[in-house]
Amino acid sequence: MGIKREAFLTQLADFESVCLDTALFIYHLDKIEPYYLLTTEIFDAFVDGNLQGVLSTVSVAEFVVKPFQENRIEEITNFEQLIFALSIDVVDSTFQIAKQAGKLRAEYGIKIPDALIFCTALENGCDAFITNDKNFRKLEAEGIAVVVLLDFVED
Repeated sequence: MGIKREAFLTQLADFESVCLDTALFIYHLDKIEPYYLLTTEIFDAFVDGNLQGVLSTVSVAEFVVKPFQENRIEEITNFEQLIFALSIDVVDSTFQIAKQAGKLRAEYGIKIPDALIFCTALENGCDAFITNDKNFRKLEAEGIAVVVLLDFVED
């Protein structure tokens, strides 16, 4: 499996600020192909100053569960170092984010953790939400682009 690199880079170039879903960090830190190639492009754009990243504290909580269960503390340290090295803004859930998440749950039926993560993007003025979960596509009606990594994977 390869990736549609040029198409992906063209799409990323349309954005100034993106919110990242939890899975992107798992793909990157575990080097899961072909998604690792795409996350590398995103993170390179952060390093180059072409893109700003936003991450919900809900994603932080989701990411650390398995490493804590399996006592892989080094993986949590690597996660923290990656976030800080890339100057990703880690954003707490506020009352407004929680209220908006409840509204999205009511309107679209998405799970509260997913709604909180997506609303972090909305409330922080992100141009896009990057995920690998096609279920987020229905949230594009809320006014930001939803980029699904699978769309950039070649058969």
